[in-house]
Amino acid sequence: DWSSDVCSSDLAQQWEAKIATAIATLPPEQAQMLKLAYFDDRSHSDIAETLKLPLGTVKSRLRLAIGRLRSVFEPEESP
Repeated sequence: DWSSDVCSSDLAQQWEAKIATAIATLPPEQAQMLKLAYFDDRSHSDIAETLKLPLGTVKSRLRLAIGRLRSVFEPEESP
């Protein structure tokens, strides 16, 4: 049905905007790693080789970036 396709498209655009805004708040090196790994579908070792960084640095930056994004999209749990 046409109306559900429009709603799905609107929802996808809203999420895309939220994700782009959240990524823009990351430190540049974390945003770069996230884009390479998830949007360009590059392996961690490929990113490390391309950027001339240790593999551990790439993994750490990705872990930090994902943690920051998680805190934006998941509300804190109350004690």
